[in-house]
Amino acid sequence: MEKRADISKFIEKEDSTPKKIKGSFNFKKSYNALELYNLETLNIPKLLNPFLQKSGLASLVGTSDTGKSTFLRQLSLSIVLKKKDFLGFDLNCEHNKVLYITTEDDYNSISFSIRKQLKEIIKEHKNNLDDLKNLEFIFDSDDMLKTIKDKLEKDSFDLIIIDAFTDVFAKELNANTQVRSFLNTYSNLANKHNCLILFLHHIGKRTQSKAPSKDSIIGSQAFEAKMRVVLELRPNIHKPNMIDLWILKSNFLEPKHKQKSYVLELNKNMYFKNTNLRNSKYAEGKTNNPDLIAKVLELHKKGLSTRKIESELKGTKFEIGKTTVNNIINDAK
Repeated sequence: MEKRADISKFIEKEDSTPKKIKGSFNFKKSYNALELYNLETLNIPKLLNPFLQKSGLASLVGTSDTGKSTFLRQLSLSIVLKKKDFLGFDLNCEHNKVLYITTEDDYNSISFSIRKQLKEIIKEHKNNLDDLKNLEFIFDSDDMLKTIKDKLEKDSFDLIIIDAFTDVFAKELNANTQVRSFLNTYSNLANKHNCLILFLHHIGKRTQSKAPSKDSIIGSQAFEAKMRVVLELRPNIHKPNMIDLWILKSNFLEPKHKQKSYVLELNKNMYFKNTNLRNSKYAEGKTNNPDLIAKVLELHKKGLSTRKIESELKGTKFEIGKTTVNNIINDAK
Protein backbone atom coordinates (compact mmCIF):
# COMPACT_ATOMS: atom_id res chain seq x y z
CA MET A 1 0.00 0.00 0.00
CA GLU A 2 1.25 3.43 -0.76
CA LYS A 3 0.75 6.53 1.35
CA ARG A 4 -1.37 9.23 -0.18
CA ALA A 5 -0.02 12.54 0.98
CA ASP A 6 -2.79 14.74 -0.28
CA ILE A 7 -6.23 13.42 -1.11
CA SER A 8 -6.91 16.35 -3.42
CA LYS A 9 -4.36 15.29 -5.98
CA PHE A 10 -6.50 12.28 -6.84
CA ILE A 11 -9.59 14.42 -7.41
CA GLU A 12 -10.03 16.75 -10.30
CA LYS A 13 -11.80 19.64 -8.65
CA GLU A 14 -13.29 20.87 -11.90
CA ASP A 15 -15.37 17.68 -12.01
CA SER A 16 -17.37 18.53 -8.89
CA THR A 17 -20.02 20.70 -10.53
CA PRO A 18 -20.90 21.86 -14.02
CA LYS A 19 -19.46 25.24 -14.98
CA LYS A 20 -22.86 26.54 -16.00
CA ILE A 21 -26.35 25.30 -16.69
CA LYS A 22 -28.71 27.94 -18.08
CA GLY A 23 -32.04 28.16 -16.32
CA SER A 24 -33.51 25.75 -13.81
CA PHE A 25 -33.74 21.99 -14.26
CA ASN A 26 -36.54 21.12 -16.64
CA PHE A 27 -36.85 17.44 -17.54
CA LYS A 28 -38.15 16.59 -20.99
CA LYS A 29 -38.34 13.28 -22.81
CA SER A 30 -36.38 14.67 -25.73
CA TYR A 31 -34.00 17.53 -26.52
CA ASN A 32 -32.61 18.68 -29.83
CA ALA A 33 -28.86 19.09 -30.21
CA LEU A 34 -29.00 22.88 -29.98
CA GLU A 35 -30.83 22.71 -26.65
CA LEU A 36 -28.23 20.27 -25.32
CA TYR A 37 -25.40 22.49 -26.58
CA ASN A 38 -26.91 25.53 -24.88
CA LEU A 39 -26.97 23.77 -21.51
CA GLU A 40 -23.21 24.47 -21.49
CA THR A 41 -22.54 21.41 -19.34
CA LEU A 42 -18.76 21.15 -19.27
CA ASN A 43 -18.50 18.52 -16.51
CA ILE A 44 -20.68 15.75 -15.17
CA PRO A 45 -22.46 17.10 -12.06
CA LYS A 46 -21.46 15.08 -8.99
CA LEU A 47 -23.20 14.33 -5.71
CA LEU A 48 -20.03 12.83 -4.24
CA ASN A 49 -16.94 13.96 -6.10
CA PRO A 50 -15.44 12.15 -7.95
CA PHE A 51 -17.42 8.93 -7.51
CA LEU A 52 -21.20 9.48 -7.67
CA GLN A 53 -23.10 11.53 -10.22
CA LYS A 54 -26.05 13.72 -9.24
CA SER A 55 -28.70 11.82 -11.21
CA GLY A 56 -29.28 8.40 -12.71
CA LEU A 57 -28.48 4.96 -11.33
CA ALA A 58 -25.53 3.69 -9.29
CA SER A 59 -24.77 0.63 -7.18
CA LEU A 60 -22.69 -0.41 -4.20
CA VAL A 61 -21.85 -4.12 -4.26
CA GLY A 62 -19.99 -6.62 -2.10
CA THR A 63 -20.35 -9.88 -0.21
CA SER A 64 -22.21 -10.13 3.10
CA ASP A 65 -20.78 -8.42 6.20
CA THR A 66 -18.54 -5.95 4.36
CA GLY A 67 -20.33 -2.90 5.78
CA LYS A 68 -22.31 -1.89 2.70
CA SER A 69 -25.42 -0.74 4.60
CA THR A 70 -23.23 0.91 7.25
CA PHE A 71 -21.38 2.80 4.51
CA LEU A 72 -24.63 3.99 2.92
CA ARG A 73 -26.14 5.08 6.24
CA GLN A 74 -23.02 7.12 6.99
CA LEU A 75 -23.23 8.73 3.55
CA SER A 76 -26.92 9.49 4.17
CA LEU A 77 -26.23 11.04 7.57
CA SER A 78 -23.46 13.18 6.08
CA ILE A 79 -25.86 14.49 3.43
CA VAL A 80 -28.75 15.41 5.72
CA LEU A 81 -26.46 16.91 8.38
CA LYS A 82 -25.06 19.21 5.67
CA LYS A 83 -21.49 18.03 5.92
CA LYS A 84 -19.23 19.41 3.21
CA ASP A 85 -17.54 16.07 2.62
CA PHE A 86 -17.82 12.32 3.08
CA LEU A 87 -14.56 10.47 3.80
CA GLY A 88 -12.69 13.54 2.61
CA PHE A 89 -14.51 13.69 -0.75
CA ASP A 90 -16.63 16.73 -1.59
CA LEU A 91 -20.40 16.51 -1.23
CA ASN A 92 -22.46 18.70 -3.55
CA CYS A 93 -26.05 18.53 -2.27
CA GLU A 94 -28.99 20.66 -3.28
CA HIS A 95 -31.70 19.49 -0.90
CA ASN A 96 -29.82 17.63 1.87
CA LYS A 97 -32.52 14.98 1.87
CA VAL A 98 -32.27 11.20 1.54
CA LEU A 99 -34.89 8.47 1.17
CA TYR A 100 -33.65 5.06 2.34
CA ILE A 101 -35.63 1.89 1.54
CA THR A 102 -34.36 -0.98 3.71
CA THR A 103 -35.53 -4.56 3.37
CA GLU A 104 -33.02 -6.24 5.70
CA ASP A 105 -33.09 -4.14 8.89
CA ASP A 106 -35.87 -3.15 11.29
CA TYR A 107 -36.29 0.17 13.07
CA ASN A 108 -34.50 -1.02 16.24
CA SER A 109 -31.35 -2.05 14.38
CA ILE A 110 -31.34 1.20 12.40
CA SER A 111 -31.79 3.22 15.59
CA PHE A 112 -28.89 1.36 17.20
CA SER A 113 -26.54 1.85 14.24
CA ILE A 114 -27.20 5.52 13.54
CA ARG A 115 -26.78 6.42 17.23
CA LYS A 116 -23.33 4.82 17.17
CA GLN A 117 -22.39 6.56 13.92
CA LEU A 118 -23.64 9.91 15.17
CA LYS A 119 -21.21 9.73 18.09
CA GLU A 120 -18.40 9.99 15.56
CA ILE A 121 -20.07 12.59 13.35
CA ILE A 122 -20.84 14.88 16.28
CA LYS A 123 -17.30 14.37 17.56
CA GLU A 124 -15.93 15.73 14.28
CA HIS A 125 -18.54 18.39 13.57
CA LYS A 126 -21.20 20.17 15.58
CA ASN A 127 -24.43 19.43 13.76
CA ASN A 128 -28.06 20.31 14.23
CA LEU A 129 -29.70 16.94 14.90
CA ASP A 130 -33.07 18.36 13.89
CA ASP A 131 -31.85 17.86 10.33
CA LEU A 132 -32.07 14.10 10.87
CA LYS A 133 -35.74 14.40 9.95
CA ASN A 134 -34.54 14.78 6.34
CA LEU A 135 -33.35 11.17 6.33
CA GLU A 136 -36.43 8.98 5.96
CA PHE A 137 -36.31 5.18 6.29
CA ILE A 138 -38.99 3.04 4.65
CA PHE A 139 -39.27 -0.51 5.97
CA ASP A 140 -42.13 -1.74 3.80
CA SER A 141 -41.04 -2.51 0.24
CA ASP A 142 -44.53 -3.47 -1.00
CA ASP A 143 -45.52 -1.28 -3.95
CA MET A 144 -42.15 0.43 -3.58
CA LEU A 145 -42.23 2.17 -6.96
CA LYS A 146 -45.51 3.92 -6.13
CA THR A 147 -44.15 4.91 -2.71
CA ILE A 148 -41.06 6.50 -4.28
CA LYS A 149 -43.10 8.25 -6.97
CA ASP A 150 -45.46 9.71 -4.35
CA LYS A 151 -42.50 10.95 -2.28
CA LEU A 152 -40.85 12.58 -5.30
CA GLU A 153 -44.05 14.34 -6.32
CA LYS A 154 -44.23 16.01 -2.92
CA ASP A 155 -40.55 16.58 -2.13
CA SER A 156 -37.03 16.62 -3.58
CA PHE A 157 -34.19 14.27 -2.63
CA ASP A 158 -30.50 14.20 -3.41
CA LEU A 159 -30.29 10.44 -2.94
CA ILE A 160 -32.61 7.44 -2.85
CA ILE A 161 -31.09 4.19 -1.56
CA ILE A 162 -32.65 0.79 -2.19
CA ASP A 163 -31.17 -1.80 0.17
CA ALA A 164 -31.20 -4.42 -1.31
CA PHE A 165 -31.88 -5.03 -5.02
CA THR A 166 -32.54 -8.77 -4.70
CA ASP A 167 -35.33 -8.13 -2.19
CA VAL A 168 -37.24 -5.70 -4.39
CA PHE A 169 -36.70 -7.37 -7.78
CA ALA A 170 -39.15 -10.27 -7.76
CA LYS A 171 -38.48 -11.64 -11.25
CA GLU A 172 -35.73 -13.83 -12.70
CA LEU A 173 -32.37 -12.39 -11.61
CA ASN A 174 -30.52 -13.75 -14.66
CA ALA A 175 -33.07 -12.57 -17.23
CA ASN A 176 -31.59 -9.57 -19.07
CA THR A 177 -34.88 -8.29 -20.44
CA GLN A 178 -36.65 -8.40 -17.07
CA VAL A 179 -33.79 -6.72 -15.20
CA ARG A 180 -33.42 -4.03 -17.86
CA SER A 181 -37.15 -3.29 -17.89
CA PHE A 182 -37.22 -2.99 -14.08
CA LEU A 183 -34.22 -0.66 -13.97
CA ASN A 184 -35.43 1.48 -16.89
CA THR A 185 -38.37 2.58 -14.75
CA TYR A 186 -36.06 3.75 -11.97
CA SER A 187 -33.64 5.36 -14.40
CA ASN A 188 -36.45 7.44 -15.90
CA LEU A 189 -37.63 8.39 -12.43
CA ALA A 190 -34.14 9.50 -11.37
CA ASN A 191 -33.66 11.59 -14.50
CA LYS A 192 -37.11 13.16 -14.25
CA HIS A 193 -36.52 14.30 -10.68
CA ASN A 194 -32.78 14.96 -11.00
CA CYS A 195 -31.75 12.65 -8.17
CA LEU A 196 -29.48 9.64 -7.72
CA ILE A 197 -30.99 6.21 -7.09
CA LEU A 198 -28.45 3.81 -5.62
CA PHE A 199 -28.99 0.05 -5.33
CA LEU A 200 -27.18 -2.12 -2.80
CA HIS A 201 -26.39 -5.45 -4.44
CA HIS A 202 -24.19 -8.51 -3.90
CA ILE A 203 -21.31 -10.30 -5.59
CA GLY A 204 -20.68 -14.06 -5.60
CA LYS A 205 -18.97 -15.50 -2.52
CA ARG A 206 -16.46 -17.43 -4.63
CA THR A 207 -15.24 -14.20 -6.24
CA GLN A 208 -13.46 -13.02 -3.06
CA SER A 209 -10.25 -14.79 -4.07
CA LYS A 210 -10.30 -13.07 -7.47
CA ALA A 211 -9.51 -9.51 -8.48
CA PRO A 212 -12.41 -7.03 -8.09
CA SER A 213 -14.53 -7.04 -11.24
CA LYS A 214 -18.00 -5.98 -12.32
CA ASP A 215 -18.32 -9.51 -13.74
CA SER A 216 -18.57 -10.80 -10.15
CA ILE A 217 -21.97 -9.16 -9.63
CA ILE A 218 -24.76 -11.68 -9.03
CA GLY A 219 -27.36 -12.05 -11.77
CA SER A 220 -27.84 -10.59 -15.20
CA GLN A 221 -25.22 -8.45 -16.94
CA ALA A 222 -28.07 -6.01 -17.56
CA PHE A 223 -27.82 -4.83 -13.95
CA GLU A 224 -24.25 -3.62 -14.34
CA ALA A 225 -25.00 -2.24 -17.83
CA LYS A 226 -27.73 0.09 -16.51
CA MET A 227 -25.53 1.49 -13.74
CA ARG A 228 -23.42 4.52 -14.54
CA VAL A 229 -21.32 3.81 -11.46
CA VAL A 230 -20.57 0.58 -9.60
CA LEU A 231 -18.58 0.67 -6.36
CA GLU A 232 -17.44 -2.37 -4.39
CA LEU A 233 -16.56 -2.77 -0.72
CA ARG A 234 -14.38 -5.75 0.15
CA PRO A 235 -12.24 -6.70 3.16
CA ASN A 236 -8.65 -5.52 2.76
CA ILE A 237 -6.27 -8.37 1.94
CA HIS A 238 -3.57 -6.97 4.25
CA LYS A 239 -5.53 -6.03 7.38
CA PRO A 240 -8.88 -7.55 8.42
CA ASN A 241 -10.04 -4.32 10.10
CA MET A 242 -9.67 -2.38 6.85
CA ILE A 243 -12.10 -2.22 3.94
CA ASP A 244 -11.15 -1.54 0.31
CA LEU A 245 -13.39 0.75 -1.74
CA TRP A 246 -13.03 -0.16 -5.42
CA ILE A 247 -14.49 1.63 -8.43
CA LEU A 248 -15.57 -1.23 -10.69
CA LYS A 249 -17.29 0.96 -13.24
CA SER A 250 -17.70 4.65 -13.96
CA ASN A 251 -18.67 6.22 -17.25
CA PHE A 252 -16.93 9.48 -16.41
CA LEU A 253 -13.85 8.66 -14.30
CA GLU A 254 -10.28 8.40 -15.51
CA PRO A 255 -8.59 4.97 -15.18
CA LYS A 256 -6.37 6.15 -12.29
CA HIS A 257 -9.39 6.03 -9.96
CA LYS A 258 -10.14 2.43 -10.91
CA GLN A 259 -6.63 0.99 -10.74
CA LYS A 260 -6.21 1.46 -6.99
CA SER A 261 -8.59 0.99 -4.09
CA TYR A 262 -9.27 3.58 -1.41
CA VAL A 263 -8.48 1.94 1.94
CA LEU A 264 -11.06 2.67 4.66
CA GLU A 265 -11.08 1.81 8.34
CA LEU A 266 -14.30 0.72 10.03
CA ASN A 267 -14.18 1.37 13.78
CA LYS A 268 -16.22 0.04 16.72
CA ASN A 269 -18.84 2.78 16.24
CA MET A 270 -19.65 1.47 12.75
CA TYR A 271 -17.98 4.54 11.31
CA PHE A 272 -15.80 4.59 8.20
CA LYS A 273 -12.66 6.72 8.09
CA ASN A 274 -10.37 7.33 5.16
CA THR A 275 -6.85 6.07 5.92
CA ASN A 276 -5.40 8.07 2.99
CA LEU A 277 -3.88 4.80 1.77
CA ARG A 278 -4.44 3.18 -1.59
CA ASN A 279 -3.82 -0.37 -2.73
CA SER A 280 -1.90 -0.33 -5.99
CA LYS A 281 -3.59 -3.49 -7.19
CA TYR A 282 -5.38 -6.54 -5.90
CA ALA A 283 -2.83 -9.21 -5.10
CA GLU A 284 -3.59 -12.19 -7.32
CA GLY A 285 -4.18 -15.40 -5.47
CA LYS A 286 -4.84 -13.73 -2.11
CA THR A 287 -7.84 -14.39 0.11
CA ASN A 288 -8.97 -13.48 3.60
CA ASN A 289 -11.83 -15.99 3.74
CA PRO A 290 -11.23 -17.63 7.16
CA ASP A 291 -13.23 -20.78 6.29
CA LEU A 292 -11.27 -21.28 3.09
CA ILE A 293 -7.95 -20.71 4.85
CA ALA A 294 -8.86 -23.23 7.58
CA LYS A 295 -9.87 -25.84 4.99
CA VAL A 296 -6.64 -25.45 3.00
CA LEU A 297 -4.47 -25.69 6.13
CA GLU A 298 -6.43 -28.73 7.30
CA LEU A 299 -5.71 -30.54 4.02
CA HIS A 300 -2.09 -29.39 4.08
CA LYS A 301 -1.60 -30.88 7.56
CA LYS A 302 -2.89 -34.19 6.20
CA GLY A 303 0.06 -34.18 3.81
CA LEU A 304 -1.76 -33.24 0.59
CA SER A 305 0.31 -31.45 -2.03
CA THR A 306 -0.71 -28.11 -3.53
CA ARG A 307 -2.04 -29.85 -6.63
CA LYS A 308 -3.94 -32.40 -4.53
CA ILE A 309 -5.53 -29.64 -2.44
CA GLU A 310 -6.61 -27.83 -5.61
CA SER A 311 -8.14 -31.08 -6.90
CA GLU A 312 -9.83 -31.84 -3.56
CA LEU A 313 -11.54 -28.44 -3.49
CA LYS A 314 -12.61 -28.42 -7.13
CA GLY A 315 -16.39 -28.30 -7.48
CA THR A 316 -16.89 -27.18 -3.86
CA LYS A 317 -17.64 -23.71 -2.51
CA PHE A 318 -13.89 -23.44 -1.76
CA GLU A 319 -12.72 -24.01 -5.34
CA ILE A 320 -9.42 -22.14 -5.89
CA GLY A 321 -6.24 -22.40 -7.95
CA LYS A 322 -2.75 -23.55 -7.02
CA THR A 323 -1.52 -19.96 -6.62
CA THR A 324 -4.05 -19.25 -3.89
CA VAL A 325 -3.33 -22.57 -2.17
CA ASN A 326 0.39 -21.77 -2.11
CA ASN A 327 -0.20 -18.26 -0.78
CA ILE A 328 -2.40 -19.52 2.07
CA ILE A 329 0.20 -22.11 3.11
CA ASN A 330 3.11 -19.65 2.85
CA ASP A 331 1.22 -16.95 4.80
CA ALA A 332 0.51 -19.46 7.57
CA LYS A 333 4.20 -20.31 7.81
